[in-house]
Amino acid sequence: MSYQVVIVDDDEIILFLHSKIIQGIGLDLSPKTFNSALKALEFFENLSIDDEPILLFLDINMPVMDGWGLLDIIHQEDFDNKIEIVMVTSSVDQADKDKATFYSKIIHFVEKPFSKANLLALKLDF
Repeated sequence: MSYQVVIVDDDEIILFLHSKIIQGIGLDLSPKTFNSALKALEFFENLSIDDEPILLFLDINMPVMDGWGLLDIIHQEDFDNKIEIVMVTSSVDQADKDKATFYSKIIHFVEKPFSKANLLALKLDF
């Protein structure tokens, strides 16, 4: 399956690093990066339902709107685009992992920064 990869994280270094890793394994040669959930939401609102499925790498802890807030919007019935989500966080809080199980679009939960090896271990379809 071909994905349009989107990375959302408020840390510019993580955005750069994760983008390079994703490019390096051939998952997406030009992933979209956003340093806020609100900017990503604006991008999603402008997509067509016919666009490629989205693989979203989403940070939890961000200012203004956190990853959970974006997830709540994505899980509303009027979000029509096909999307799969990998939660990427520095949180080691078990409560975050437990909460993630309530969101059907989350396919993986990984600690950041991820590496090429642990991204390949996710066995994403690419």
